Amino acid sequence: MVTLHGMLLRDLLPQHAIPSLSEFRQRLGLTKQYAWMLWHGKIALSADMMRRLHGELEIPLEALLQVERATPAKRRGRPPLRPRTRQTEEGPGHV
Repeated sequence: MVTLHGMLLRDLLPQHAIPSLSEFRQRLGLTKQYAWMLWHGKIALSADMMRRLHGELEIPLEALLQVERATPAKRRGRPPLRPRTRQTEEGPGHV
């Protein structure tokens, strides 16, 4: 079993006879959206999902514990116009 730093679920599943997202979704009976988010690392594996993957697909827990969430993309958009100060956080008229 090959393990990598930053390994996603989609990197692990082909080693356990699940080569595609649709196969993953069908084997566990997941919705398309939930399966896609797990496959691409948009959400982390919960303890319950790790138990399911271990029980139904016989994937070792040691391997599942190494699966990480993908690094989120940087937020787009413009930065705030000015930094917030203590006075603006407390609101007007606060002493």
